[in-house]
Amino acid sequence: MRGIYIHVPFCVRKCSYCDFYSVETSSHTKNEFPDLLAREMDLFRDRFPEDARAAADTVYFGGGTPTVLAPEALCGLLATIRDRFPVAPGAEVTAETNPGTVSTEDLRTLRKGGFTRISVGVQSFSPTILRTLGRIHGVEDARKTIRDARSTGFDSLGIDLIFGIPGQTCTDWEEDLERTVASLPDHVSAYALAPETGTPLHASLSRGELKMPPDDEVAEMYKTARRTLANAGYRQYEISNFARPGHESRHNVKYWKRDGVTGFGPSAHGLLFPPGRAPHGLRTATPPSLAEYRKGIREGRLPWADTLVCGPEEAWKEALIFGLRMTEGVDLTEIETISGSPLPDPLREAVNELVDGGKLLREEGRLRLPGELLFVSNEVLQRLA
Repeated sequence: MRGIYIHVPFCVRKCSYCDFYSVETSSHTKNEFPDLLAREMDLFRDRFPEDARAAADTVYFGGGTPTVLAPEALCGLLATIRDRFPVAPGAEVTAETNPGTVSTEDLRTLRKGGFTRISVGVQSFSPTILRTLGRIHGVEDARKTIRDARSTGFDSLGIDLIFGIPGQTCTDWEEDLERTVASLPDHVSAYALAPETGTPLHASLSRGELKMPPDDEVAEMYKTARRTLANAGYRQYEISNFARPGHESRHNVKYWKRDGVTGFGPSAHGLLFPPGRAPHGLRTATPPSLAEYRKGIREGRLPWADTLVCGPEEAWKEALIFGLRMTEGVDLTEIETISGSPLPDPLREAVNELVDGGKLLREEGRLRLPGELLFVSNEVLQRLA
């Protein structure tokens, strides 16, 4: 089973920390977007008919803020997908949303239209922290969106949080976690803020207007999240993701397990396995530009900026780096069977070095990161890269 990802590149206003591709746009641009996506799907079916016939068991609308589009438009896009590709019964169909962009009736329409999961970008329950992040919503907006998602029938609800924010204390973070747990979500994502070059937040930090919390405090916040969420019944299944049993994001697991995902929309990425052409995978990337995306579609071509045919070593490297983000780790025998090749010598040497140094644990053919190193996983995984 593969996944289908739709990147909706629209936001009401760009947040100060965000470097995902999104634009503040006109009604005309939003109105033409569903047609562009439909035409891209048709182009994909013409070029990759075998992949187009593969069933999808996850569909994920990300962005941007997908719910900037009218709920009828999102439901129409989901219908477009079902018209063109086989979607398995019981598929997980997710829409990201931000408080302040969706009403009770909007959520009811999405649920009736076939969406099964909603992921709410709360980020914080502190008004001060929300202002620092440049969010458009207030605390009550977040609470209302969570209540509305439940009342309209979404039985899989996720909340996104950010920690390590300028001005945020460990006490602030503990309160955010307590309010999150009290909201009874099924899934919680907790991400450490990484100021990206080119964002307003990064510029404010560079000018000395804001200051990041000390590293040891941010590490303590991560420990607090793991402890608090575990005590509340959430199982950590990935570095930044926690879920009640059965509510893990099936779509995101595909990325970490290197399963096939077809990406549509500007800045979308995909991993295809076209029969006989790329046994180790074909990576696709669409440029983060609505203008370039539109130009490609109107010229009758897939608007990809780049493709990469993966070889055995690339496939192994990705399988290890992505898979080790999951707390269950990776099964080396399984990867060898799927890839059709043994672990390449340079990677074997790196793995052995990390195991000998206690930075990876080897248990009955599986590799995983020790729990105490999850927060500094990039330093470990960089050795494999």
